[in-house]
Amino acid sequence: MPDTSDAPVAVILAGGQGSRLWPISRDRAPKQFQPVVRDRPLLTGTIERLSEIVDPSRIHVSTRARFADAARATLGPVPPENLILEEDPAGPATAFALSIATLSHKYGNAPALIAPSDHLITEEDAFNEASRDMLEQLDRTPESMVVLGAEPTRFDPSLGYIHTKGGDDAVQVIDSFHEKPDEDVVGELGESGNLYWNTACYGVRVGRACEAYRSALPLIFESIERFARGATAEKAYRGAAIGGHEIYPLMWAGMECLVVPRQLGWTDVGTWPRLERVLHDQRVTSIGPALQLDAEDTLVASMDGRPVVTLGARGLIVVTHEDAVYVLDRQKALDTGILERLRSLLAASTREDLL
Repeated sequence: MPDTSDAPVAVILAGGQGSRLWPISRDRAPKQFQPVVRDRPLLTGTIERLSEIVDPSRIHVSTRARFADAARATLGPVPPENLILEEDPAGPATAFALSIATLSHKYGNAPALIAPSDHLITEEDAFNEASRDMLEQLDRTPESMVVLGAEPTRFDPSLGYIHTKGGDDAVQVIDSFHEKPDEDVVGELGESGNLYWNTACYGVRVGRACEAYRSALPLIFESIERFARGATAEKAYRGAAIGGHEIYPLMWAGMECLVVPRQLGWTDVGTWPRLERVLHDQRVTSIGPALQLDAEDTLVASMDGRPVVTLGARGLIVVTHEDAVYVLDRQKALDTGILERLRSLLAASTREDLL
């Protein structure tokens, strides 16, 4: 029988590969399990933040089976049995569907916060207040879906945007979502209403969200629900996948989509430029112990704690792990095509473990 109390629950989506931040983020230990900022794994920070709002016993972590050990090592107060596992990388919509099906099976139609594992929040009080406002909104409009929107501080073509018709309300009705639009589109949208970064932090009643997925994708979601009813923390889902954005099935089913807009110290730590901006804002010149003399445009990341010393380094990214040292040209590391060529060479070599 599900727990039918109305206490909030939460799920943290932690199954991404983080390939744009390779080699900090590697196949066996992606960025969410690494101490990328603040000397602690990003997942640990997310759990600590949500634990201010949701009892840790009601927080779940969705990830891939191959990351299960790394996840268990960073769960802190979250029970190990609260892992939700996928066998293969099936995309965020599948992870979202598997999560709401699992929560609905355990907790009925409880209000839920669904958050990524790899985002950095510097204004935690503002984030916690916004999260509580999202839960209160679900009390007022239990049939709706609520998104936390961050007021943009610059144009970033690698982020998703939320457009509303405008107004100064604390809660606004979403007009449209835009995934990675170009600058001209962002300018046009900003002239016709309000525009926010999509933080991918959502609030839903999980039973209602399941109804929407069941309506929009009946056959696939039926198999996901069947798995969720018999799932354990050791058993991984390997069924049909859902493509596209995780929110689209909710919209197709006619759910009202709302945004709680806020000024937040929010960053999706997903690319080298964003990571460098975070480190600059924190007045940090490296990750882990490092000493650099006469360096320029060089980022050092010691992920295994070994000291790194550079002299006269120019335009480099230097990353150390316990089994390898990576030295990359900074500009070429920003080119995903070149980075994938290097990864392909490693995959074809006898050192696939370095991926």
